[in-house]
Amino acid sequence: MTIRLVRPLRAVLGSLAHFTVMTVAIALALPAMASVTSVRVMLLGGAPASGVPNDATMTHLETLAGMPLVAVAGATRTGAVDLVLPAAVDDATAAAMVKRLREDRAVLWAEVPRRVTLAKSASADVAARQMGYRFMLKLAPGVDADWASLLPQFAARIGVPMAVERQVADVWVLSLLQSQSQATLAAMAAMLEQHPAVQYADAVRRMQPMRTPNDPMLSQQWPLIDAVGGVDVTSAWSLETGLPGLTIAVIDTGILPHPDLDARMLPGYDFISDPASARDGDARDSNPRDEGDWTDAGDCDGAPASNSFFHGMFVAGIIGASTDNGIGVAGINWNSRILPVRALGKCGGTSVDVYEAMMWSAGVPIDGVPLNTNPARVINMSLGGFGSCDSATQEAVDIAMSQGAVIVASAGNSADLAANYSPGNCSGVINVAASARGADLTSYSNFGSRVDIAAPGGDFGVDDSTLILSTSSDGTTVPGAPTYGRGAGTSFSAPLVSGVASLMLSRNVNLTPGRVLSILQGTTRDFGRGTRCAAISLCGAGLLDAGLAVASTVPSNGVAPPNTVPVVEYYRGDLDHYLVTSSADEIANIDTFQSATWQRTGGVFYAYPTNAAAPIGARPVCRFAAAGLINSTYFSADPVDCDNVANDAADGWHVVSNAEFWIETPDADGNCADGHVPVYRFFNNRRDANQRFTVDRSERRAMINRAWVPDGIGSVSSVFCSPI
Repeated sequence: MTIRLVRPLRAVLGSLAHFTVMTVAIALALPAMASVTSVRVMLLGGAPASGVPNDATMTHLETLAGMPLVAVAGATRTGAVDLVLPAAVDDATAAAMVKRLREDRAVLWAEVPRRVTLAKSASADVAARQMGYRFMLKLAPGVDADWASLLPQFAARIGVPMAVERQVADVWVLSLLQSQSQATLAAMAAMLEQHPAVQYADAVRRMQPMRTPNDPMLSQQWPLIDAVGGVDVTSAWSLETGLPGLTIAVIDTGILPHPDLDARMLPGYDFISDPASARDGDARDSNPRDEGDWTDAGDCDGAPASNSFFHGMFVAGIIGASTDNGIGVAGINWNSRILPVRALGKCGGTSVDVYEAMMWSAGVPIDGVPLNTNPARVINMSLGGFGSCDSATQEAVDIAMSQGAVIVASAGNSADLAANYSPGNCSGVINVAASARGADLTSYSNFGSRVDIAAPGGDFGVDDSTLILSTSSDGTTVPGAPTYGRGAGTSFSAPLVSGVASLMLSRNVNLTPGRVLSILQGTTRDFGRGTRCAAISLCGAGLLDAGLAVASTVPSNGVAPPNTVPVVEYYRGDLDHYLVTSSADEIANIDTFQSATWQRTGGVFYAYPTNAAAPIGARPVCRFAAAGLINSTYFSADPVDCDNVANDAADGWHVVSNAEFWIETPDADGNCADGHVPVYRFFNNRRDANQRFTVDRSERRAMINRAWVPDGIGSVSSVFCSPI
C-alpha cells in the first residue's frame, strides 16, 4: 500500500496575529485522545528500491521499537517508511519508541505520522495573494531527463508550456511563462505528480524572515543569563565554548562587516536567483552581503512599507558574536565558524533558493556554484512560509541530516499552529517556539504538537528589557555602520538552540542529529507555574537549558566502548596535515607542548590497544612516518599496504609501530557490522602524502569537496570499523 502525504495549498507567512487569536486557537487545537497505530521512519540512505526494508533492517527496527512491525511500502514520496504497530499504543509509549528509533545511527528521523490540515488564518489570506511561476520537480527512479519528450507531456497535462530553468542535485527547477496564483500552482503540481515520470512536484513559494523587529538599544542579554527566562549559558561555557573547526550555517538575508563578527565568518554564498530581490545587480553570486530588505508600500503583495532589519547579521550574532573580546555582545558559541548563506532579500525569498542554500550548506555539489569546503554541522533557518513541508524541502532536510547536520528552524510568529509553517514542520527539523522573559510562550509565537522546544524570543513590554539584543547595522534602507539592535521573534529563538547544539557537537562530534534533539528535550526546564504552556502541552518539551544540555553531553573521549581507547585527531594548518593517535603519552605531549602547532579537531573514533583486548577478527594497524619533504604519517590495517610502505625506503618511510592499535575492518563493499560506524580514509594526493581518517559524515563531504581522494574499501571508502 502506498500512502501519500497530504498536499495542501502552499503559501507564505502572514502578519503577526493578535494574542486573542492564539488563545482561541489553543482552545480549538487541544489534541484528540486518539491511539497511535504507526510510526514513520526515515532510514539513513533512504528507502530501498523495493520500498520495503530488508529482513535484517526490519529485525533491527523491531528490536528498537520493542515490538513486531509491519512495513508499508513507499509511505512518502521522499522515501520514509510507515511501520504499523501490532496494537495501538498511547502517546507516552509512542514517544518513547520514537526516541529509541531516532537515536539509532541507521535512522535519520522518526515520528508519529499525523495528518495535518492547514487552518484558515491571516497567513493563509496573505498566501492567497501570492503569485509564482516555478516548480521543483524530481523525476521518478530510472526516468531519464529527456526534456524534449517530457516537457510537451507536462505542458499538455497542466495546460500551459514549461521550460527547464536549472538542476539542483536530483531536483529540476521548471518555470512557466506567466505567473499564477499559489492555488493554481498547487493544482498544477498535483497534476504533474500524477504523471508516471514524476516522483514529486512542488510549487515554489516565498519564504520570510521569522522576526518581529523593534527599535534599537537594549542594555542586557537576558536570554543568556536570566534566572527565570534565560538559558543559563554561563554554566554551559564552564564546560565548552565551541570547537574552531565546526561550521554553523546561517541561511538568511546575508551578512555585513561587523567588529563583533568578522573574525568568525567563512566565505559564504548568495543563492537569491531574482536580481530584483537580491538588489546587488545580479542573481546568484559568491558575495553573501546583505543589501537591505526595505520595502515601499505595496511592494510585497500589498504589504506596508518597512525598513531594513539586517536579519542575517542579527541571527549570526546570537549564535556566534565574538565573546570575551571586550566589545559588544556575547554569542552562544565563542570559537566555531559561521557560514553566511544568503537566500532572503526584498520581500523574503523563495523555497527553491532556500532549498539550494540547504543543500550547499550541507556540502552537496550545486551546478554552477563553487563547492562548499566547510559543510555545516548545524544549519539555522530563522525563516518560513505558510504551508506543508513540500517534498523537495523534506528531501533537502534528509540529505543534510545524512551528512550529519542538525537542522534548526523557527516555529513562526503568527500565534498559529506550528504544523502550518515550513520548514519548521518538516520531519527531522528541530522546531523552536519563542518564550518570554516570564518563562511562558510569547504573544506571537506559533505553538502545537509540532513544536520541539522553546527558547527566548523576546516580547514587547513596558520597556526594552524584554527584547533581544544582537549585532546589527544602523542603515534604514541600504547598509550603514555596524551597531547593535533589538528585536523579537521566533527567528531569535532558533539561533539560541543552534548555538547550544553547536556547543554539544563541539563537546562530542560523534553525536547524531537525533541524539542532539533527545538531549535538548531531555534537559529542558519546566515552563513557569501558572503559565499557558505549563497548563497545556503545546509549547514543546520545555524551555531550553544550555547548561544542562551541555553537561548531559558526554565528551567524545568519555564514551569509549569497553576495552577500547579513543583515537584522537589533530590538524596542523601550516602543512594542511592531519594526525591520529591512540597513545595517551603522545596525546598528553601534543596537548601540553605542541598545541601551538597541532590543534585537536574534535574528531575521535575508537580502537583496541592490544590484540588481547580486541575481538576475534580485528587487525593490527601499522604506523609509518617520513621526515623531509613528506613530513607525514601513514596508517593501514592492510598487511599488503604495510609491507609496501616498509619497502619504500627511497621516500624515507620508517616504521613507528607494527601495531599502533587493533581495529575491525569493513567487508568488501565497505560496510561495517552492527554496533560499528565506518571510519573513512582520504589521501591528499600530494608529494607530502598525508591521510585523514574520520567517522564524521559532514567531514567526509568536506574532504571530497576539497579534492582529497577517497582511499578505502567500497563506494564509501571506509578502512576501519569503529565500535560505538
